[in-house]
Amino acid sequence: MERLFMMITVIGLAYFGFLILFSSKESGSKYRKNGLENLKKRFNNETVQTVLDESGLKLTAQRINIVRYSIAGLYILIQFMINFLRASSFSTIDLLVALTFLLISSPQRYAPFGMILSKIQQRAIIQKDGEVISFMRLYENNRLRKSGHVQFGVFCAQMAEHFMYIRKDLLQLSERSVDDGAEEAIDWFSKQFPSNHAFIGDVRSIFIAIEGMNDNQEAANYLRDQSKAIAKISSDQYQRKWSRTGDIFNVLNAIPSITTLLDLVVLALLYVMLIKGNFDGVSLFL
Repeated sequence: MERLFMMITVIGLAYFGFLILFSSKESGSKYRKNGLENLKKRFNNETVQTVLDESGLKLTAQRINIVRYSIAGLYILIQFMINFLRASSFSTIDLLVALTFLLISSPQRYAPFGMILSKIQQRAIIQKDGEVISFMRLYENNRLRKSGHVQFGVFCAQMAEHFMYIRKDLLQLSERSVDDGAEEAIDWFSKQFPSNHAFIGDVRSIFIAIEGMNDNQEAANYLRDQSKAIAKISSDQYQRKWSRTGDIFNVLNAIPSITTLLDLVVLALLYVMLIKGNFDGVSLFL
């Protein structure tokens, strides 16, 4: 219990030091700035950073690793000083506690914290796919307007503020469509998703085909022909989203049944033990 309270205290101190170090203005000597940059680079991890970015968390892999190792190092240092003042030898249990904390707080997929990040990442990916489908629906409505449609780049910039997970992608898509053209911009947008993505290839094909048409009526007719494909993409995304939720609810629904079964088994065992204790064995009733 003493080590647990000590670890909680160290986490608070490390977090306080983290706020002071990274929340202060970038002032000071050039040597100090270079030291901070070198420290950040040593704790960088591109794989973990990708997971954090896809999860929508405003964190960096460098800061997470710096905090983790600072907590572990500070804990060992404090425990060493306490043992020194008590005139006792350093316990290897303290070292195991620090290593266990590093393992639990590791952002890798095999660690508990990494598993949590993986779940958040999967949820964010589903949310991002849902926003892409919503954007495609809005784009479809924009092109089918009888009073005239908004140009692709302007439309992307206008719609960006309504989304959270694809906001930056839409803003860059808007800029690239003006600088490089709609087709190259759409190619760039599709590359922001995994190569084995379920429907981004269909979205890319629809966008490129429509933006390549100069006749608005032709584009409207093409969209009407593709409405079934868009509806199927939306339906698949809906099933994908709720299938995970359905699995969770199935487990939750099974918990009362499992608990009731275990209660019956425990009551049966207690009843048998009660009879055995009162009548010196169940064999008297056989």
